[in-house]
Amino acid sequence: MLAKSMGYWKHTVAPTYLTLTKQRELTRLRHHLPPDVEALFTKQPPIKDVLELAVGEKGAYFVSFRDHDDQILCRHYNLPNPLTEYLYQSHPQVVRDLSTLSITLGPYESYYAHDKATASWSNLPAPLEKALLSRLESQSIWQTVWKQQGRDAPCFVSLGADGSYFMRTVAGGGSWDLKSKAEGMTGTNKFLEGARDFTGVAGLYLFPQYPDCYVLLLMSGKTFSNLPEHTWPDYNKMAPALQPLVQTLAPIPAVPAPQVQLVSSTLHLQPVSRPQSFQNPTGSVPLRTTVTPQFVQHNCCPPAPAGENCCPPAPQQSYNPTLLGSGYRV
Repeated sequence: MLAKSMGYWKHTVAPTYLTLTKQRELTRLRHHLPPDVEALFTKQPPIKDVLELAVGEKGAYFVSFRDHDDQILCRHYNLPNPLTEYLYQSHPQVVRDLSTLSITLGPYESYYAHDKATASWSNLPAPLEKALLSRLESQSIWQTVWKQQGRDAPCFVSLGADGSYFMRTVAGGGSWDLKSKAEGMTGTNKFLEGARDFTGVAGLYLFPQYPDCYVLLLMSGKTFSNLPEHTWPDYNKMAPALQPLVQTLAPIPAVPAPQVQLVSSTLHLQPVSRPQSFQNPTGSVPLRTTVTPQFVQHNCCPPAPAGENCCPPAPQQSYNPTLLGSGYRV
C-alpha cells in the first residue's frame, strides 16, 4: 500500500470491491500502519482482500477486510463518537453493510461514512455540508434518500487540510474547495474548473497531514499526483496495475470495469447514464463545455514506468470524458 505514513490514501487508490494485489505485494508495499492493521498482513491464514482502510488523527483508523474464509470483518480504533454510533447503533456488532461501507476521516474528528443504503457525517467544512444538504431528500437511521432518484448521492468524499475537500456524486456531479496554492494543486483546481462534470473523475484523494499532496484518479485508471519523495517507489509499483473504472448507481466509489457486472448484479444496479451538474462553492461563472487539463508539468515524481505518469498531464494531453449535461458553480 502506498505510504501509509501519509495515513489517508484509501483502498490502495482504488474503490470498494477492488481486490488488492497478491499477498506478497501487500506485505511489500505496506508502511507505517497501526500495529493492529499491520498484523492483518502477516496473520495466518492470510486475508484475501482489504475493502476499506481509513487512517486519521491520534491513531484513529478503520479497516474492513475479507478473511481467509470469506467473512467480511472490520477493526477500528479511536473513531469520532458520532461515527461509532453510526456503525453500531447500540448493537454489539457493526450494523452497516461492510461490503459497501466507505469511510473518510478528516481533521478535527470530521468524517463522511456511507454504505449502499445510509450515510453519516460530522464536522465537515461548511460548503461541503451545504452541498450535501442540498442533495438530501430524507435521512433516517436505516436509510438515506438522495434527490434525483439517488443520482445525487455522494459516491466519493475526500477531506484535506484547512477545509479542503472533494466530493463526487453518483451521476457525476459534485463540489470541491482546494485551499493549497502549491503548483500541482493549482493545476488540479484549474482542471476541475474546466471540467463540465465529474463523469471522468473517480476521485481526488487529499491528505490532511500533507496539504500540498494529492492523487487524482481518473475513470480510465490513470493517476496524477504530487506526493512526498518517500512514497514514489510504492506509487510506481501500484500505478501500472490500476484498471479502468465504472460508476454504478450505488452510492459507493467507482468499481473496476471487469467487476462491474458482478457488483451490479449483486446490488441490482446498472452503470450511471443520466445527466447531472456539479458545484464549486468559490464562484458563479458558468463552466466551459470542454475538458482540457491546465496542469503545469513539474517534477513531483521520478520517471514512471513506460506508459505511466504520476505527475499532472501537460496541457496538450486533452482528457475528454463523456459529458452529462451543463455544470455550474455556486
